[in-house]
Amino acid sequence: MPPIRLTSSTTSHDDILHPPVAREQAIPQAPLADNTVSAIRTTHAISIESMDEGKPLRIPFTNNLPPAVFREWFTYAYMARLSLQDVLERALVTYLQDKPQAREPLPPEQEAILTAKEEAELNRRQKRRTK
Repeated sequence: MPPIRLTSSTTSHDDILHPPVAREQAIPQAPLADNTVSAIRTTHAISIESMDEGKPLRIPFTNNLPPAVFREWFTYAYMARLSLQDVLERALVTYLQDKPQAREPLPPEQEAILTAKEEAELNRRQKRRTK
């Protein structure tokens, strides 16, 4: 599994009101034969319950989606009046519900990577709180 890159710790008021996924531009890529772009870059956050602050800890991650999938996701979120984050989280929870592999223990090196990402996000949150 490739490493997951955390996003910047600075969040503007516009990003809170209007998630950056809706305004983020696609990374320039070579067009396909029919002049379509092969993938659209999106940024999301996965929720993990956090004991401090009572708010869930969210770990940002980035992914590339085919334009048709992104368009359906974006359209559904708009029509259902949900955020892209809510649709993605519900879809992943539903998909992983019947996957026993999702609840198996990770190998130690992968567990260390996940723990480091959680700690980095907690540290970022604490720094923002002390400012």
